[in-house]
Amino acid sequence: MNGILRNGVEDMVAKGKWMIGFIILIALMSGCTNTNKSDGSKASKQEDNIKQLTFDDYTEEAVRLRSEFTTAIQAFGEVRQSANNNDKEWTKQSIEKINAIREVLNEFGTIAPPDENKEMGEAISIALNEYHKGMDLFEEATYKRDGEIDKKALEHLQKGQDYWNYSFRLLSIDNPIPVEGSDGTIDSQDLKDLDLNAGIDRDSVLLNVSKEGKELVGHWGFINDDGTHNVSIVLHEDGSYEGYGNGEFPNKDNAYEGTWEWNYIRGTLTFHHDVLYKNGEKLNEGEFRKQMPMELQRYDESGIQLFDLESMATFAYQKFDDKVVEE
Repeated sequence: MNGILRNGVEDMVAKGKWMIGFIILIALMSGCTNTNKSDGSKASKQEDNIKQLTFDDYTEEAVRLRSEFTTAIQAFGEVRQSANNNDKEWTKQSIEKINAIREVLNEFGTIAPPDENKEMGEAISIALNEYHKGMDLFEEATYKRDGEIDKKALEHLQKGQDYWNYSFRLLSIDNPIPVEGSDGTIDSQDLKDLDLNAGIDRDSVLLNVSKEGKELVGHWGFINDDGTHNVSIVLHEDGSYEGYGNGEFPNKDNAYEGTWEWNYIRGTLTFHHDVLYKNGEKLNEGEFRKQMPMELQRYDESGIQLFDLESMATFAYQKFDDKVVEE
């Protein structure tokens, strides 16, 4: 039994180290707020006490609470990765840090943005709910010394982080907010200006691409030096997809076939490959990438920019009129 407990604590220590990295991501990308409904969790039921703020006041409160959340979860992560022989003290400190996080989340749940920013509030509501579920599981894992429960908690934290970051991206559109962890001299607009130099404009994605991603349907590629169209990818309305080598379209002797998936919360476009043909021959499983997760970094009148999250390669495409491509 002691071995099981020890392994559980060691696993939780490892997850504590993961959480420090999680904190950094939150600090770089995050936040906002609305109601907080967490079935069976210890989240405060404050639906009747929600105060709708002006956009400026909401921004100020969201930024303040983001900072408090980062501080609270960092303190929790430090406790989790510093398990020692004083088992009761470690348990006591862990629960104290969990409750400190809950306090911040509950306060976040008492404010809401104006009605015109409803989507931002809905996203933060989901984030708060997921974070509360994660905290409930962390508490259970602390008492049971169960690393598997810890893993489930981290899954909720990851989902919560996705919605948290999405909400803060919405908050920062035409509304510079301080960069978490900076000395206050750098704001979100400063980072966006730097991104533009690399062809990145994530605000354009938020503003121009719908939840369903219907704007992504079509033929995408680039113009050759002789003015001809070079199609690289084709996204169909039914969710199917084709990917072509340079100058191969419409010949499928060297092409991918599969499906595409748009995740508007993460801003990622993932290509799921069923088949890859090479010189007319179908390759076997394991001989090609089954998935290509891409961040959609820009969507505007000039086209799109995709960043391969695994190979770190960048692709800039423009959209072609279907009739022009078919000629």
